[in-house]
Amino acid sequence: MDIGLHYGAGQVVVQIPQENIAQVIRPRHVGVSGQSNADIVKRAIAETVSEFSENIRGQAVGVLLPDGTRDLPLDAIFPPLFPLFTNAQKIIFFICTGTHNGDTPENQKIIDRIQTEAKKAAIGAYDIISHDCRESDFISAGTTRRVTKIFYHARLQEPAVFLALSDVKHHYFAGYSNPVKNFVPGLCAFKTTQQNHSWTMDDRSCAGVHPWHPDPALRNNPLAQDQCEAMTAIVQNHPVWAIVTLSSEGRIQWVDFGLARQVTAQAFLKADEWNCFSVEPVRKMIVSPGGLPNDVDLYIAQRALELTAGVVADGGEILFLSACPNGVGSLRTKKQFYDKLICPLEEIEACDQKEYQLFSHKPWRFSRLIRRLNRLRLYSQIDASEVEQMHMMYCPDPQVAIDEWLRQNPQEKILIVDGANKLLLRRGS
Repeated sequence: MDIGLHYGAGQVVVQIPQENIAQVIRPRHVGVSGQSNADIVKRAIAETVSEFSENIRGQAVGVLLPDGTRDLPLDAIFPPLFPLFTNAQKIIFFICTGTHNGDTPENQKIIDRIQTEAKKAAIGAYDIISHDCRESDFISAGTTRRVTKIFYHARLQEPAVFLALSDVKHHYFAGYSNPVKNFVPGLCAFKTTQQNHSWTMDDRSCAGVHPWHPDPALRNNPLAQDQCEAMTAIVQNHPVWAIVTLSSEGRIQWVDFGLARQVTAQAFLKADEWNCFSVEPVRKMIVSPGGLPNDVDLYIAQRALELTAGVVADGGEILFLSACPNGVGSLRTKKQFYDKLICPLEEIEACDQKEYQLFSHKPWRFSRLIRRLNRLRLYSQIDASEVEQMHMMYCPDPQVAIDEWLRQNPQEKILIVDGANKLLLRRGS
């Protein structure tokens, strides 16, 4: 059976006998049949437009956008959204980069889109800010109960109303990608993000758990709780609206527009319903993050493993298909990611929360996974010597690896996961 999996800008096709396939899991393409992305967004905005327009009348509005590493379908959202801003006094567009590099071609495309749509909608007064976690001007909002010092972008003081745009999906330590993350870490100082992210080394900080979840049993995530507390300190009593989507391969499956906490809670339920799978444990799994931008580098692609690898039995193997055209990661992550990942695995895993430096949770999580498996094979554009230094097995040809598995055990059942960046796999009974 030929199976195509996303890889960079294209696909990898592998052949596996039907009887050796445990399951093929992809994000469920549940969208509204026969409707374009633009139609779905227009309908959602129309249902709330009167209340929102009245709320922003004569006010400065802060519009918080994910940066170019995310795949929110802005082309469908911007055209019906921008005409709503004509009631406002001024619009400040924030590109919420968090600790990512703000000066990238992908972020420049977002800036160009903003300028084009603002001209079409005849919006006169607006600013565009691409956040820099080290060089921007910051203001203190105090300290959270978990001792995170809240330093946020100074210009967040100006808006009287906020609108966050977010594509919701499971996130391996923040619970979900969601509008809260546009504020924290999206528009906070490096130090704030580092202190908040130290909670990634607490096992309760995991996918599918968030303080805004409608189910009280799924709210105890210390990292996400810390983010919510910090966001509240930043926005104070100003209203926060959100446009939230669930999307896959550029196709919007679901969208809602309203007050942030309400619409986000509903998005969590939809993400759980459509993209959370209970899976019997397997010994062999093939994983693709879903192609660009989800496998642009190893630092970003890793989250696909974190969302899926729990269903692989101890001593099993994973074949990870991640193109990584930009290599291991950006220069700013190298010291705490790559440089630590090439250390002895026992040394990496011995690190604890008190020693945390931003990005060091990545090698720590990698080390725990690699030590638990027999092998983590990586098919990638990353040089073979670098892959081996990072304690992974370089794979020059996915089909050769699969054939080896089947020679070793002709009855082997292989789990195949594509678009893993949008999924959450949990072990079944």
